[in-house]
Amino acid sequence: MDTATQSTTRSPDDRRDAVQHLLRITQDGAYRSLIDRGARPRVVAFVSTVTRWRRYLFFLLHFFLKDKSQPLSQPLEQLLLLGIAEIVLLNEPPHAVVNETVNLARSMRLSTGLTNGVLRSVVRSRTTLPEPNTGNPVRDLAIRWSHPTWLTRRYVKRFGLDETTRLLQRNNEAPIYGIRVNQTHMSVAQLLDELSTQGIAANPSPFLEDYLTITSLGPLIRKGYMSRGVCSVHDESAGFVVALLDPKPNEIILDACSAPGGKALAAACRMRGSGQLHAWDIHPNRLLKVDELAHVQGLDNIHTRVVDLMDPPEMHADRVLLDVPCAGTGVMNKRADLRWRRRETDLMDLTKLQQRLLDAAITCVRPGGLLVYSTCSIEPEENELQVDSFLERHPNFTLERVGDLLPAELVTPTGYMATLPHRHGMDGAFAARLRKSR
Repeated sequence: MDTATQSTTRSPDDRRDAVQHLLRITQDGAYRSLIDRGARPRVVAFVSTVTRWRRYLFFLLHFFLKDKSQPLSQPLEQLLLLGIAEIVLLNEPPHAVVNETVNLARSMRLSTGLTNGVLRSVVRSRTTLPEPNTGNPVRDLAIRWSHPTWLTRRYVKRFGLDETTRLLQRNNEAPIYGIRVNQTHMSVAQLLDELSTQGIAANPSPFLEDYLTITSLGPLIRKGYMSRGVCSVHDESAGFVVALLDPKPNEIILDACSAPGGKALAAACRMRGSGQLHAWDIHPNRLLKVDELAHVQGLDNIHTRVVDLMDPPEMHADRVLLDVPCAGTGVMNKRADLRWRRRETDLMDLTKLQQRLLDAAITCVRPGGLLVYSTCSIEPEENELQVDSFLERHPNFTLERVGDLLPAELVTPTGYMATLPHRHGMDGAFAARLRKSR
């Protein structure tokens, strides 16, 4: 099921630390801090697996509880979810998991008898695990593949049961990361050769010449490739958005919602150090990271500025990229916690914000210039329907088909870019090219 990569180095504190992280996630939403603080790889594997598979693990936990009405403390609940995940999803030695988890329960002053009983029941049944059977096929699918029912219902209506199952399965697989190589520092071939000699598996992107893919970021970080500006994390779908922007040397480019800056950096590279790339964002701390990355990658043509796009300074750019805040449903494979943070009502709020940002951004596009609207969402309200509404409000913009700039399989019949994780093997994303006539 889950193929999360684990480190061969084990610490006796990994399981305890994972439980503590899981408690912080349930209490104050601290998932992102786990990664930011550089937790040990095995702890990250434990926490991301439990977070991603939470709903299914709860189903199994309550199935194997003898007393269904027995309240569980939060520490005991998280410990049991982790133990079940290790046995069912991570293929840890089952009897070792039971013994070590019971010992941890004892040291944490939790119920050793209940811990032992539940986990031994899971071990005995691990080849014939129960399936959800609520009488509602959509709800059962959502439980089995650990997604919210509201989101699963939307996908079943749009894709059907079989394709929705493939999408949910893809969201639960271990991530494959896109890496953009800064070829002013090192070629893709050189980096692949260096990684190969170190026993690190990576592959060239089949789509983009300056990209590769890798299953773990740890080696690139530990070997200093990122800190030296040789490469940066950037999914292929995001690379295609930059390809649609198609920035040219000596142009004035605006990335209007820039942070954390991946697309701005990729666009600046395409400009070969000439012209001006203005990176705006409302969050000053996040813009500082853009400045740092531009410095290490040797990109002197990026100019950052704290701007609220609702009240923009005067700007007449040749090309404007508007990568808006969105539901992020295209990146749930990499953001294990995101599916539990989103609510269906969020879509209405986000689409209203996107509409306001689009209406504000048009003042920054010169006559004859290009506006590229993009999201990391696969929801029609944020994508096709949002652009349709924009074109109705602004007849001085026309849609340009993206077919000549992308592989045919990434282009919709209308001429938008749309990637889906289960179909294209990359993050879900959307983009449209909008040309201003006057």
